[in-house]
Amino acid sequence: MQTLRASKNGLTWIKKSRNQKGWTVDSDKWLLEATKILEPNRKDGQPFAEGISEGTWKRFLAGKYPINANAFRAYCQVLSLNWEEVIDKTNPEDRTGIWIPNLRCRRVWGREILTTEVLNYLKDPQQPLILSLNGTAGYGKTEAACQIAQTALEQNLFADVLWVTARQSEFVDGTLSQTNQDDTLTWNQFINQIAHQLSCTQQKVQEKLREQKILVVLDNAETSNIEEILPRLVKMLNPSRALLTSRIEKKVPYLGLKHVPGLEQRWSYALLQDEAKNNNISALLNASERNLQRIYELSCGAPLALHFIVGRVWYDEDLEPVLSSLEEASGEVENFYKFSLENAWKHLNDSAKNVLRYMGQQADAGITLDELLGTQKIERSDWCVAKRELKQWYLIQNVTDVEGNYRYDLHPWVRRSLRSGLVDNWQPDLQELENIAQWKLGINW
Repeated sequence: MQTLRASKNGLTWIKKSRNQKGWTVDSDKWLLEATKILEPNRKDGQPFAEGISEGTWKRFLAGKYPINANAFRAYCQVLSLNWEEVIDKTNPEDRTGIWIPNLRCRRVWGREILTTEVLNYLKDPQQPLILSLNGTAGYGKTEAACQIAQTALEQNLFADVLWVTARQSEFVDGTLSQTNQDDTLTWNQFINQIAHQLSCTQQKVQEKLREQKILVVLDNAETSNIEEILPRLVKMLNPSRALLTSRIEKKVPYLGLKHVPGLEQRWSYALLQDEAKNNNISALLNASERNLQRIYELSCGAPLALHFIVGRVWYDEDLEPVLSSLEEASGEVENFYKFSLENAWKHLNDSAKNVLRYMGQQADAGITLDELLGTQKIERSDWCVAKRELKQWYLIQNVTDVEGNYRYDLHPWVRRSLRSGLVDNWQPDLQELENIAQWKLGINW
């Protein structure tokens, strides 16, 4: 089957044409119009044409992975673009960075200085061969690492980037919880993934890492057996380098440490405004300087906390009462996360809760819609409402796996919270149900 993907210039044209259409990215209109092109006689209400799906549409927009050629041409026609001018004509074997995950957000805000500092570190031959990005959950370590890796390739600092993600398991008091000890990423699992990405045997990995300067990224390193992995990995490096993301600091001579702080105030404001414009949240668009300052202080500049606030304001359609209630959770940022997740959980319908529970316990690498429907945790007819609720509360994210498949995934902190059983104790009390009914439906109990 022939497959195609867009070039960098093609992606620019795609974005411009999409904006001119005025439809939202998630609108079914793209899929319906593409279906009409491929199968003009298909009746309304029937499934989309072969190759036309939410997944191929998202991959088409991202341009990282190729899609079915017929679907690619149809999407281009919907956008009034000449597909031959849009396609990437480079040899697939020459592509780099394919193992870097797609961002879980539309943009990484305020990490330019961090990116520059890390790249300067990785270029310095006097520095340790491995650098660890450390910080609290929800501070955007993975997104920062993605930006660093992409920038490193753009600046030709590395021949390629390899990426291994350890399992997102429950982490308690600085260690992996006893019930999740078997989830620890071992050396054999790690080196097997590296060998796969290098298309070589495990015995040839060191040779490959010595031949070219390659950046090896280990994400969620705290849930890997770093005492086993790091001493063996460091012996394989030079000129290659390694970058970790971790919630804990490991102090050894061959490992450098770099703290990932919360966003600066101006970047927190930029993130809020971008989300407010994208979702037409007037309460945030018209927020006063004082309330923006309160949001920044409550969130500590943590991107996850900022997104949770956006979700709550989006639902409540008012900012002041949201801030007043969130101030009850001020202090430790993880307490703020728990407070926000609890509030979201109490407002989700049962179908959305079923999806979250399953994804938290079973779907380590995210899940496709077909896989989710196959579990019988939700009916197709209920999915649109459940998805809208989960996205509104910023609980699920759109990602693409290493094979280019479009999946739904959870933020690591949300997954860990679900696995720990945190949500099992949360049920709305009668007073809260009464308040919700009165406010949303005008019902007095």
